[in-house]
This record gives sequence, C-alpha cells and structure tokens, in this order.
Amino acid sequence: MARLIVTFSDPEKDEVATRSRRQRSSSPPLQHTEQVRAIHFLRGVGSRAAMVLPAFYLFMGASTREGRCSIDGYPGVVFQHSTEFSSCNSVSLCCRKVFDHARGMTGATFAKASDETLAEVAAYWSDRAGRSFDDARKALSFLRATFRCLSQSPTALFNGASLLGSRVGLLKQHADRVAAHLSLEPYEFSLLDCAHVVAALVILGEIVVSFDDPRRGTEYFDEIDQASHAAAKHLFPSLYDARLFGEINIAIEARDYWQRDTLDGLRMIIEELPHTMGWP
Repeated sequence: MARLIVTFSDPEKDEVATRSRRQRSSSPPLQHTEQVRAIHFLRGVGSRAAMVLPAFYLFMGASTREGRCSIDGYPGVVFQHSTEFSSCNSVSLCCRKVFDHARGMTGATFAKASDETLAEVAAYWSDRAGRSFDDARKALSFLRATFRCLSQSPTALFNGASLLGSRVGLLKQHADRVAAHLSLEPYEFSLLDCAHVVAALVILGEIVVSFDDPRRGTEYFDEIDQASHAAAKHLFPSLYDARLFGEINIAIEARDYWQRDTLDGLRMIIEELPHTMGWP
C-alpha cells in the first residue's frame, strides 16, 4: 500500500534554530591571560564612554518638563517619556557595568591587577600608541587607583567619603533594582549626579582610547559630546545650551589627571571635575 508523506517546512523556525545552534557552548570558555582581560575590560570602558554621552543628553532633554519634544502632539509626549525611561536606564547600566564590583572582566578585577600585569599592558599600549612605557604605566596606575575607589558595592560607596563614589553608588543602585525599570518616577539621584558620573567615565575612556586606539584622534570625545548635545537639542529644543565639556578639552583634561600624582589626580576626578566643567 502506498503512503503519502507530507512534510511542512517552516523556514523562519529553521533559521532561528540554526542561529541557536551556533550560539551553543561547544567547548570550555577561553582562558585569557590577565593582560588580555585587562586590555579588553579597558576597551569596554572606552566604548561605554562613547555610548553614555548621547544617552545623558537625551535623558537631560527628555526630563526637562518646562519644554516639549519637537514631535507635535501626543506622539511627542509618548516619545519624550519613552526616551527619558530608556536613556536614564542606559546611563545607569553603563555606570553599573564599568564600575562593576563582581568578579570577572570588571572594574573590581582590574582594580586588583598586579604591577606585573600593568607593566604588560603598558608595554602593549606603548607599542600601540608610539608613546613611552613610563607614560602608559603612569596612566594605568591612575586607572587602577580610580577603579579601586569606585568599583565597590553601593553600600561600601555610600559609607565612604568620596563624592563621586556616592554618585556612582546611586546610579549602580538604580541599575540593580528591578523597580527602577518599572516606573518613570524620580529616584535618589539628580541630574548633577549623572553629569559627574558620565563626565568621569568619559575622562577614563579618553585615557584608554588615547593609548589603545590613538587613530581616533584627540578630538574624538569632544566631537561626540558636541554631536550628542546637538542631536538631543534637535529633539528637545528646551535642552540647556551648556554641554558637559563645553568649557574644557577632554583630551587635555584627561592627560592632566593621569600625569599628576595619583592621589591628586583622584581628587580632581572625584571632587573637582564638576566645578572644572562649570557645573554647580
């Protein structure tokens, strides 16, 4: 007796299954050296510094209640609230990731990097940027000291005496709490708290990029700052004209911090940075 066998093809389901199979773990994770983990962590800092600037200005513009979105009517209201929600979360999540106090490729792990590991990264940076080993080593020492100060739990940061540390703690707490993602109500951080954390992250990112990828040039973050503000201003015309780095050059400021004595550089980024930018 002949049988008729009918098969049904679902190309979309098959395509999803193919992508899923590619993502399955097929072997133990790669065991990178401490030098490689440090380099990749710092590259992540540079990338997030570039992403957090546009998010900050969108949050700043969307949260300005006395103005309105450039999109007319109810669609503009919906867009403004949606943008405020997503950009606020982007800022706090970038902060949470960069200053993560957990184990792994995190700020806390880099804060514990040995002098030998820093020397290995400095040799790599020196060769990559065509700059002296001593300069790269000094910049890395400043970065390590900064992450030692800031890559702690929110509780530890709140119990410390660091202005920037407390502000990092507030944003990390926002990122960690599920309720923060379910409401548009304000939380225990101000726009100035965000501005200080974002500016510090950009300063750290500039230090990383200047050694790890100098092809981007000394105006890389200044141009992102200008473009981010201009884009947000187009969407939210009532956005303040003042930019985070409107009064200072990011590359010069970052170089000044790591070239100082480490404790003096830390004081500048932790306590003085908002005043240097002309923010209250």
